[in-house]
Amino acid sequence: MPAAALSIRVPAQAEQMALIRAELAEYAHGAGMATTGIENAQTVVTEACGNSIKHAYDDSTDGSIEISANVEDGELRLVVRDFGSGIGPHAATAPPSLHAGLTIIGALSTSFRLSSRQGAGTELEARLPLDAA
Repeated sequence: MPAAALSIRVPAQAEQMALIRAELAEYAHGAGMATTGIENAQTVVTEACGNSIKHAYDDSTDGSIEISANVEDGELRLVVRDFGSGIGPHAATAPPSLHAGLTIIGALSTSFRLSSRQGAGTELEARLPLDAA
């Protein structure tokens, strides 16, 4: 089991995804996570970061995202946080782009929690089993 938690803070840019995925995979492997679990964790972080990159900062390139991971109770606890506009009300006719990512995250994790405040950012916490087959 790794001695310390993973903590990454990077610009909210798609070019950062390869670094985020590689560091998460290395951490999860060191924690003893099964290969399928690592792949699931990478998908979850990709979906969560993708939403932050696409929606949190409107068209600004000044924003950042934080990714942290640690092991708790036999699970990988993964947190993705941005400091952008937060999730506001959407019109009933708005495209379900956010919902697709959350469906994927829900399918791959044992549990997840999404919290957001307008003007204060969004945080997603997901838990994935270390021993996923």
